[in-house]
Amino acid sequence: MMKYIVLTVLLAGAFAWGGENTIVRDASGRIAGSAATSGGRTVVRDGSGRITGTVTESGSRSVARDASGRVKGSAVKSGSRTVFRDSSGRIVGTATESGGRTTFRDASGKITGSAVTSGGRTVYRDASGRIVGSAKK
Repeated sequence: MMKYIVLTVLLAGAFAWGGENTIVRDASGRIAGSAATSGGRTVVRDGSGRITGTVTESGSRSVARDASGRVKGSAVKSGSRTVFRDSSGRIVGTATESGGRTTFRDASGKITGSAVTSGGRTVYRDASGRIVGSAKK
């Protein structure tokens, strides 16, 4: 679940980053990953600091690649809605933003989680409302 959160955070958040660093933590507060953005490229690291991939941004589209450069997924933002696709181009989920809250849904439309941002800190919750992680810029 944490890998999915980190990837979602990076793909969804890549549209807003520019020369920023983000730390992602699990529900216990342990560092689960980080990202450093420069220009339109974000380098993603795991909790041990190893590079696990990159996210490149071009306009409203972000593409996530693993450490070997293989495409793992993409996101396209249109207004308040972001559509996530896997490496084959299939829709795997969406994120809809409204008033500081983002709702994540799977491909069938079922709510899988949410995020609330306040003061540069984002708290992620699963579909049951349990905190599963956080990110701070």
